[in-house]
Amino acid sequence: MLARITRPARRMSVRARVLAYLVGLTGLALTVAGVTAYAIERGRLDATITEDLALRTQSFIELASEPDPTTGQAFASSDDLMREAMIRVVASPTESAVAHTGEIARFVPSNPNRLRLEDDSAFLAEAASQAADVVRVRSVRTDQADYRYAAVPIVEPDGDTVGVFTIATDRGTLIDNLRETFEVYALVAALSLLMIGVVAWTTVGRMLRPITVLQEKARHLSEHDLAERIPVTGHDDLARLTRTVNGMLDRLERAFADQRQLLDDASHELRTPLAIMRTNLELIEPRDPDEVMRTQQILLDEVEMMSRLVDDLVTLAKSDRPEFVLRENVELRDLTEQTFTRATALGERDWQLESVGEGTVWVDSQRLTQAWLQLAANAVKFSEPGSMVALGTALVGDDVHLWVRDEGIGISAEDQGHVLERFNRVDPEAEGAGLGLPIASAIAGAHGGRLAIDSTVGKGSAFALIVPRNGDAS
Repeated sequence: MLARITRPARRMSVRARVLAYLVGLTGLALTVAGVTAYAIERGRLDATITEDLALRTQSFIELASEPDPTTGQAFASSDDLMREAMIRVVASPTESAVAHTGEIARFVPSNPNRLRLEDDSAFLAEAASQAADVVRVRSVRTDQADYRYAAVPIVEPDGDTVGVFTIATDRGTLIDNLRETFEVYALVAALSLLMIGVVAWTTVGRMLRPITVLQEKARHLSEHDLAERIPVTGHDDLARLTRTVNGMLDRLERAFADQRQLLDDASHELRTPLAIMRTNLELIEPRDPDEVMRTQQILLDEVEMMSRLVDDLVTLAKSDRPEFVLRENVELRDLTEQTFTRATALGERDWQLESVGEGTVWVDSQRLTQAWLQLAANAVKFSEPGSMVALGTALVGDDVHLWVRDEGIGISAEDQGHVLERFNRVDPEAEGAGLGLPIASAIAGAHGGRLAIDSTVGKGSAFALIVPRNGDAS
C-alpha cells in the first residue's frame, strides 16, 4: 500500500495572522454590539407600545365616565362616546383606533394617512372576542399585520354592550423599520471593517518591517559578513527587539573575530616551534646518546613553550564569556599580601610593598592574582637584578587599584599604544609570546575595568589594574 503523501500546510504570515485576529475581533465586537443593541431596542419598542396602548385605553375608560364636552351632561348614547373618542385619537400610519361591532366598523379617526384597522376583518373579529373591562394588551397576527392592541367593550347606560373600542399598533411595521435601521448599521459596520482591514494591513506591515528586514539580513549573514546591522526606528517593542538582535550580531561578530584571531595566532606562533621540533627530529643521530639527550631537551622546551602559548590563547579566548570571572567577597589586605609573597619568587629584585588597601572587594581573586603576577613577571623580565619592583593596592572612590612599578627599560610613547596587542614585543629578543599584557588587560576588562600604563624609557614603568570595587562597570 502506497503511503499517502501530504504537503505541509502553508502557514499564514505574521502580518496575515495579526490582520485576521484584528479584523476577526473587530467584526465580533461590531456583531455583538449590533445584536445587543437590536435586542435592547426591540424590547424597548415592545415596552413603549404596551405602555402607550395601556395609557390610551385607560384614557378612553376615563372619557366614558366624564360628561360630554358638547352638552356638559353625561353622554346620551354610545355613538356620542365613540364619536368623541375618535376625535381625540391621534392616528398615524402605524397606530390607530376603531369603534366596531363584531367585524363591522362604526367609527374611525378622520386622519386619512392612518393604520386602517377597519379593513382587517380578522383583526376586528379577534379584538371583539377579547374585549374586557380590565385593560390588557394583547398580540395577534393576521394576513395584513402583526398587531399589539387593547380592546374595551362599549356599554349603554342600560347595561347593554353595543360595541368595542379597540386601539392598535402595527408592531410588524415598527419592527421592520427597526430592522432597516440595523441593516444600515450592518452595512456601515462592514464598510468600517473593510476600511479597518486596509488600514491595519498597511500599519501592521510598517510595524513588522523590522522583522522582514531581520529575516532578509539573517538570510544573507555568514561568518564572513557580520558587519551589517538592522536600522533601529522608534522606541517600541520591535525597536527593542532590533537592538537586541543587533547586540547578538555584535557578539557573534566578536566571537567569529576571536575565533579567527585565535586560529591566526595559533597557526602563526605554533609554526616556529613545530618547525624547530621537526628539524631536530630530522637531524637527530639515534646512535649518539648525547645527541638524543640534547634533542630531547630541546623538544621538551618547545613543548613546554607551546603548552604555555596554548594556555594563554585559551585564556584570551574565554575572556569575553560571562563565566570567565567568578566574583566573591575578598579582603584586599589578604589578596595584596598573598600576591606579594608569590611575586617575590619571580626573581632577585628589591621587592617592596608600597601600599596595602583595606576593605572588602567583590572580585575574582584568582583572575586578578593571575593578571597581577603577569605584570610582576613582566617587571622582572625587563629590569636588572637587584633593581626595585614595587607592588601596592588602594581603594580610590568606587574602584580598587592594584599596581606594579619597576625601574626597568621602560616603554616609549609610540610603543605604549601597541603593547596590549597580541604577540607584540617591545623587545624582540625577550622571551615569551607577547601575550602577558593582553591577558592582564582582558582580565581587567572582564571585571569592568582597565589596565593603565605609565612608562618612561630608561626610567621604568608602572602598570595598574583598575577595576570596580563592587563588580559594577566604572
